[in-house]
Amino acid sequence: MDSWQRLLARKSEIEDMIRHKQDALYSYQHLANAELSMYDEHPADLASEVYEREKEQGLLEMLEYELEKVNQSLERHQEGRYGICQICGQAIEAARLEALVNTDLCANCAKTHQLSFHRPVEEEALIESGLGVPAERTDISGHEFYDH
Repeated sequence: MDSWQRLLARKSEIEDMIRHKQDALYSYQHLANAELSMYDEHPADLASEVYEREKEQGLLEMLEYELEKVNQSLERHQEGRYGICQICGQAIEAARLEALVNTDLCANCAKTHQLSFHRPVEEEALIESGLGVPAERTDISGHEFYDH
């Protein structure tokens, strides 16, 4: 399958996931509106429902962002710029494009971008208190797949 077809397939896949998340959010809202009174609800039950709704909303936002990246990749493909790093202008590695069809950075620029990413200050406080886990292994760039 060529890159154009892979991008279209990824777009369709993300759109399906977005519809599923929107349906889930709608059903949470519908169930909440069906309740005549929340008087008999335990606070923990309400907290669980709020958590699930917010989780679904966060996932929906991530999917919408990824769809935007796929659409940008489709535009770059039509303009003949697909597979070219947006920072250095070099060709993006074929294995990287295979794994991350909508990437716009080569592995080297992705590493550089990864190093410039700053974790939220709240995370540091959680780590110092023993409640959090250091994020050194958190990878936002996807470059580790292509270092071999």
